[in-house]
Amino acid sequence: MFSVFTYGTLQLPAVMQAVTGKDLKPVVATLTGHQRFKFKEKTYPGIIKNEASSIEGMLYKDVDKQSIQLLDEFEDIMYKRCLLDVQVGNETEQAFVYVVKDEYRDRLSEKEWSLEEFKRKYLNFYLRDISKL
Repeated sequence: MFSVFTYGTLQLPAVMQAVTGKDLKPVVATLTGHQRFKFKEKTYPGIIKNEASSIEGMLYKDVDKQSIQLLDEFEDIMYKRCLLDVQVGNETEQAFVYVVKDEYRDRLSEKEWSLEEFKRKYLNFYLRDISKL
C-alpha cells in the first residue's frame, strides 16, 4: 500500500473516488519546498520546487497499486510521480506526489491555484468531464 499527497483537484474525495473508484479518506498534510500554481488555460494546478514555500493538501493513505496506476493515467503527461516527505501533524511520511516536469514549467501561470475558487466555479463540470474517462 502507498500514500499519495494531493494538492489540487484530487484533494476532494469526490474527485479521488471518480478517478480510483475507491472511497478513500484523506488527512490534512503539508509539503514543504514546493509552490502551487494554476496552469495557464486550465482549472487545475501544478507544483514546482521552491524551498521558501509550502503547500497545504490532503494525504491519502493505504492506496493500492491499482489506484496508483489509475492516478498515473489520470495525471497529465506534464507530471512526474515523485516520492517526497510530507508532514502530517508532527510526523513525517513519504508519499507519492505529482510534480510538474521541468519541460512543462512554462505552462504554469504566475497565479496561485485556489481550491475554494475551483470548487465554486469548476467542480461540477470537472466531475462530469472526468466521469467520461
